[in-house]
Amino acid sequence: MNIFLTLYHYEFKKILGRKLVWIALFLCIGCIIFAETGNLSGNYYVEGEAVDTHYHMFQVDSAYQRALSGRVVGQELLEETMSAYSEIPKTAERYTETEEYQKYARPYSDIFQIIWRWIERNPWYEGWQAEEQSLYDARADRQEEAWTDLFLSDTEKAFWQEQEEKIDKPFTYYYHEGYGTILKDLDTVGILMLLLTAVCLSGVFPEEHMRRTDQMILSSAKGRTVAYWAKLSAGISVSFLCALLTGLAVVTVALVIYGAEGFQTAVQLYSYMSIYAYPLSIGQACVIAYGVFLVAAVLMGVLVMVGSELMHNSIATLALFTGLIIAGAMFDIPAQYRAAAQIWQSLPMSFLSRRGIFSEWLIAAGGQCFTAWQAVPLLYVIGGAVAAAAGAKIYRRYQVSGR
Repeated sequence: MNIFLTLYHYEFKKILGRKLVWIALFLCIGCIIFAETGNLSGNYYVEGEAVDTHYHMFQVDSAYQRALSGRVVGQELLEETMSAYSEIPKTAERYTETEEYQKYARPYSDIFQIIWRWIERNPWYEGWQAEEQSLYDARADRQEEAWTDLFLSDTEKAFWQEQEEKIDKPFTYYYHEGYGTILKDLDTVGILMLLLTAVCLSGVFPEEHMRRTDQMILSSAKGRTVAYWAKLSAGISVSFLCALLTGLAVVTVALVIYGAEGFQTAVQLYSYMSIYAYPLSIGQACVIAYGVFLVAAVLMGVLVMVGSELMHNSIATLALFTGLIIAGAMFDIPAQYRAAAQIWQSLPMSFLSRRGIFSEWLIAAGGQCFTAWQAVPLLYVIGGAVAAAAGAKIYRRYQVSGR
């Protein structure tokens, strides 16, 4: 055990001693900070003339949203919202630029956007009549349409109907911009973390082949067993640490800028997950998403290191995994090819997004149905263990030649 810890400590320090690791990490965190703060800088223009700053607009909207916190999204609030929007002249080309919008409607803009998402048309332009039951019925219709488009089975639909019945309605609105930003940034930070892991770990095993120290290591007493697991463990620790730091950067910046209120807000009031039928708060969704994020980082670390040992080339490994990450971000398999589409979406390069983690596609096992965020991380742990064991066999059987 002492030998393992000594080797682990040495390998851990060796990885962190590379300038490339720190440059990549700081670039990643810098991109996160820029993404979080970029939309608050600069001015808002109307016909080429600056009329306000984005930061002041954010302050005003945040104050209005906080004023609505604790109110039930029911008949009273719906009537207030539509009454305020009725003050805007129908002749307005861009209603958000009218004086009536700024004075009457803007304080209710978040509620208005909820209505718009659920009925899928502009309530102001269509002259929608405020009616609580019809609004929630419209949301149920959107769910049915989405489930049909995703080719869900009857069993899956029954599962989601059962979960929907557990959700308390009507919803209560709370200011939740901080947690909404954390979830929104998951799509970006997931890709950054995977790329960061590939950059940091693609050279862990090929380095000894490149420097021609592999013969000495493999011929040593612990060269084919302990050395492998020490290297792998050190790499996993680095990938976990990098993911933890990038995740903390997202959470810290978002909550500092936008506030930490609204953990208890129903996730269904978040724009991207308005028809999600699982009883979660937006805060719980953030915890789940970034928990999966850390598990995926560990799996990615294992895959990159095992792949690099298989190819004995850090550049080839980096190119391969970069290509896979880009492919996962850019391409989808149509839902009609259900099995292939679900497998593709469950891979780390596709899964680390709101759509992947909170997918309506279920995984059945032992007569039970499990959501993606319940089942896929477990599969990652199993897959990581299998890959690590396969890597150990590849490492032990490697023979130094061509010298």
